[in-house]
Amino acid sequence: MRTVALGVFFLALAPGASANPIIVANLDSSITDDPNAANIEGAINAAIAAIDGLYSNSVTIPVTFTYNPAPDPVSLSQNSYFLPYSDYVSLLAADSAANPVNAVLASAVANLALGNGGDGQDQMVVTGAQYDMLAGASLPSGATINIDSDDAFAFSQPASNNQFDLVGGLEYELDQVMGGGGAGSTLNSYFAENCNIDPSNSPYCQAFGPTDLYRYLAPGTPSYSTSVFANAYFSVDGGVTGIVAFNQNSAGFYGDFASSCGAGGAQLIQSAFPCLGPFEAYTTSSPEYEMEEAIGWDPTPEPGAFILLAAGLALAASRRTAPRRRLYLFAEYRSEAARSER
Repeated sequence: MRTVALGVFFLALAPGASANPIIVANLDSSITDDPNAANIEGAINAAIAAIDGLYSNSVTIPVTFTYNPAPDPVSLSQNSYFLPYSDYVSLLAADSAANPVNAVLASAVANLALGNGGDGQDQMVVTGAQYDMLAGASLPSGATINIDSDDAFAFSQPASNNQFDLVGGLEYELDQVMGGGGAGSTLNSYFAENCNIDPSNSPYCQAFGPTDLYRYLAPGTPSYSTSVFANAYFSVDGGVTGIVAFNQNSAGFYGDFASSCGAGGAQLIQSAFPCLGPFEAYTTSSPEYEMEEAIGWDPTPEPGAFILLAAGLALAASRRTAPRRRLYLFAEYRSEAARSER
């Protein structure tokens, strides 16, 4: 699996809005005209339904799906957008304040100063879907997911041990459309652009991805290293609690998770090296779920939580003495000085 950034854009901060995400599948004729179209579409719909049901943000995410020969079972291309770190943090903090049910995001925001980018000197690179979700904007994601037409897939779950789990593979790519996984880190770009030799080589040399902010070696010790000995892990509380190990093998995405292959659903969805056989079920117990919560995707509240939230909003409204006005903050992009090393 691979991800290609189609475009690089610089953003200004826009107001946010926060209702389930709706991933809109635009099916290419390579799918609709294929004799196996029903099975392909079934796998796409299953992957979309699993993700749509987990998060509550109100945003529409258009994704084009194709079915053509390719080197990888499933691959993704999409746009990348740059914005200042301080603007990104403001958007995350606003999302957290508006969605107190997202305890993972609250912890992540509270500990941002301990992680990569905590000094505020760098840019952030985000996907169009994540920015649209946080800022209430409408940016073209350019997201296209291709399914290799030469591969033998399991189009429904559970997959057998000699088939590639297409639903899990599509969930892997949709996670990246939302800003997590390989799309959540700039480490691969930093490595490819030789940023450690010349930081002026690329804008990626002075930028972090959303999950890079939660990459730790130890409590209070962030990691931004391509060393196989780094043993970096994902944490939302400043490195105190390790949720899952990050991949440190340059053959895969550093933003993906280290995972071994195995039967019985042992393979993580965001595994850097997916294998034949079943992926884990994508649920609220998956590390991918917490990964997406940490970058602003809010959980779908339980029915009881809706009642409590409604009661809280009613109480807050009864205490208001004056109408509130929405504030709009716009910030122009300003380039930061190149940093000689991380």
